[in-house]
Amino acid sequence: MRLGSIAGFVAINALVTAAKADSNVALNKPVTIIAGSAQITNLSTPLSVIDDGVFTPESTNYGSAVSESVQWTTIDGQPANGINVPTTLEIDLGGLFAISGAIMQADDNDSYLLQYHDTSTNTWLTLWNVPSVSQGSGFRTRPNADQMTFQPLGPVTTDAVRVSALTGDAALGVSEIQLNGSAVPEPSSTALITLAGLATCFLRRLRSAR
Repeated sequence: MRLGSIAGFVAINALVTAAKADSNVALNKPVTIIAGSAQITNLSTPLSVIDDGVFTPESTNYGSAVSESVQWTTIDGQPANGINVPTTLEIDLGGLFAISGAIMQADDNDSYLLQYHDTSTNTWLTLWNVPSVSQGSGFRTRPNADQMTFQPLGPVTTDAVRVSALTGDAALGVSEIQLNGSAVPEPSSTALITLAGLATCFLRRLRSAR
């Protein structure tokens, strides 16, 4: 294969990678219960509803969203039935992603904590303190009810995020989480793109020398 063909091939791959940027990287990723499973009140609803890409209609009331959200009955500092374990859900992204924004739809009168996994220190750090919503009722989207506007965040690089409640009443629920971001290239991919750039420069010099 000629050097020009190699450079072109790698350049196309780089363009394909770039085209995948700025998408919802949480879409249909595995969701697990990290803590507080005993407090979840609708275990028959798949956990995957929180990252399936589908919002409930804005202001859907709590009781009507049983099949469209994960709901639980306690938050840290407000024990239910003597239990003081914050219910925590984790989305495994399945690889490293650069996260630059998020959308979250949850019960209106509660605030939530969205954390990201810092792979360099193996710790969980705050990505977004998701506020309660004072206007309207039921499940409300943050930061904007248009269900399209992302809250600017980071950017941070992570392979997983977690969500739990911070403040509110004893009835909590999350119906959708979306993360705006792009895949972080593996070191080998980065080297390949660098090689493509060098090859392109070399070809240009050869052509100009003719």
